Amino acid sequence: MVMPPLCVEARLDACGRRRACVLDRGHDGDHQDLKGESWEPPGVTLARLKKVWGHTHRIVWTGTLWVATAHSRAVPWRTEVEPTPAQLEERLRRRHGQRDVPEQRKPV
Repeated sequence: MVMPPLCVEARLDACGRRRACVLDRGHDGDHQDLKGESWEPPGVTLARLKKVWGHTHRIVWTGTLWVATAHSRAVPWRTEVEPTPAQLEERLRRRHGQRDVPEQRKPV
């Protein structure tokens, strides 16, 4: 029996261990690892982080790590690097203050 090719997406967990998606290549929606833990596609996460933090930080996903670099050179911690988006957001909140998602303008 020939197995279908697996998804090539992977992520790091909170301890920095690599977790590969075990779903078929080309699947829709979230990714899932062998432990059954799922995560949203990196593009979706990146868009959300940019929406919340983009006005104060440049947010990038390196393919392995999540990085936020403050636009201002005057902040004490200019660059934050974390293995998960949740850890990055927590670090940003702790060091740079709580940020809420900007409200969407309602059509007039």
